[in-house]
Amino acid sequence: MPLRPGERITVTVPAVSPVQRAWTLREPKSDPDALAESLGLSPLLARLLANRGVTPEVASPWLEPSLRALPDPRQMTDMDVAVERTLRALDGGERIVVHGDYDVDGCTSTAVLVHFLRRVGADVGWYAPHRLRDGYGIQVHTMERLADEGAKLVITCDNGTSAHEAIAAGNARGVDTLVIDHHRLPQELPEACALLNPKRDGDGNPFEDLAAVGVSFLYAVAVRARLRELGRFVGRAEPDLREYLEIVALGTVADLAPLRGVNRILVSAGLRLMGRRRHLGVNSLLEVARIEDGEPVLASHLGFQLGPRINAAGRLDEASHAVELLLSEHPDEARRLAERLDATNKQRRSLEQQVWDDSLRQAEPLVEQGSGGLVLWSADWHPGVIGIVASKVMRHFHRPALLLSLRDGKAVGSGRCIPGIDLFSVLEKYDHLFERWGGHRAAAGVTLLEERLEELRETFLHEAFADAAEDAWEPQTLVDAEIDLSEVDWGLHEALSKLAPFGLGNAEPCFVARGLRPLGPKLLAGGRGIRMRLRGDRGPAVTALGWGLGVDEATLPDRIDAAFSLQVNHWRGRSELELRLREIRPSSI
Repeated sequence: MPLRPGERITVTVPAVSPVQRAWTLREPKSDPDALAESLGLSPLLARLLANRGVTPEVASPWLEPSLRALPDPRQMTDMDVAVERTLRALDGGERIVVHGDYDVDGCTSTAVLVHFLRRVGADVGWYAPHRLRDGYGIQVHTMERLADEGAKLVITCDNGTSAHEAIAAGNARGVDTLVIDHHRLPQELPEACALLNPKRDGDGNPFEDLAAVGVSFLYAVAVRARLRELGRFVGRAEPDLREYLEIVALGTVADLAPLRGVNRILVSAGLRLMGRRRHLGVNSLLEVARIEDGEPVLASHLGFQLGPRINAAGRLDEASHAVELLLSEHPDEARRLAERLDATNKQRRSLEQQVWDDSLRQAEPLVEQGSGGLVLWSADWHPGVIGIVASKVMRHFHRPALLLSLRDGKAVGSGRCIPGIDLFSVLEKYDHLFERWGGHRAAAGVTLLEERLEELRETFLHEAFADAAEDAWEPQTLVDAEIDLSEVDWGLHEALSKLAPFGLGNAEPCFVARGLRPLGPKLLAGGRGIRMRLRGDRGPAVTALGWGLGVDEATLPDRIDAAFSLQVNHWRGRSELELRLREIRPSSI
């Protein structure tokens, strides 16, 4: 029998997770029949749009996002103040310093701001903090140093919303601070000269999903518009802000900002431009990631291949190398920096594997002791990779996970949380256990004394999440539609491409097909992956690839049901449709 909306069929995937996952058909959020009729869409494409809440009224701009549809950035709180303070700095020849962050959003924001301010004639410098030496956000000693070096305006990006002490220190030295950020607001805002943060404008505002790099781009749009109004570009070229869209797309996707609304417009435009291979830094990253020239650049490339290489610099090396790459105007320099980031990323993967193996050994006995969250730690773990592994542990066990690295009597860590539970609220409730903490619903960073770790572990395991809703503990794979394997063809791929870019807030469509016969299965990467052909009752066989499915040639059933997405394998100028298997189970028919 086909899946019905809301129905769940449970599948256990031992190699991926000890928990049971349910395949649940998405409930349409709008009327698929109305979409099909009004726009002349196929029933399947209309269903996919309805699953994402797209209505006939907004379907056309959703399917064809345009930069012309961007909202006026002057609607954002403090934007006019930020623009006027910037113009005062330009007119007075004041020294401006951009203070970024060590992740992709912070590095891309820094690159956009520095490049743009240079183009409009600013005296501008920048600083990319070090994860271990500086920690998150602008510090008092950094602000004091920038003041001593002559800065009059400091622009923080991807940080600053909670930097009360550093901003106060700047004010005392005659340095104004313009904050560009997107993180959760504290109860009291710092005394910045302007604070651009979409969270200030309430739910439903057009900017609410922006990462810091998106806010930085709209700030540049607003400053350029004001300079144009004042006639400052008479006799000189205006900056072409489209040249920043590749960087904006990279930061937006890598920071897991929802790909809807303004973000959908910015990322769609950035991906189109990436295909032209014009930005030296981004193109160098594409080359070291072995994304072939002529191959369409997808959001998944940014999230899983380019973004991790930039993040690796901030985790294990110097984030400044990533900023230098994005600002580079020399091909040889860009290639050298991209290769350095690539080498650092390989080191990151090795360290990550070590932490992952240790985490599993620690977590498995804890899972038998309690039903709550997991707190894991070691003095041997590199603090630059524990956040990545925390995400893997969270998904593997479907539990909140907090991983910590020990050093000098203190534990510094990163937490990740399952959907349906607010990690921020939990940490707020147990604030007394921490020296420092911050974050949001799904992720957080903490610092505490090593002597309090056992108490924290027991609290997470037995008490902290006791009030969570029962369905939060029931992992599921959301399925868009059940289809016959014979429907998988280039026409389906073309239809799906209209829904791209895919990411958080616009998940890549997931399908289920039943009663498939595996043909010629071959193990990959020491058994971690498997490649085979799958054949249905009619139509040709289709190549399928999966990782961590918990099967090999001997244990693979004669017939399987599969949950999968559709992808294209580009190799040496050839393109082939493939199924990317998410989960499989013995066939139910």
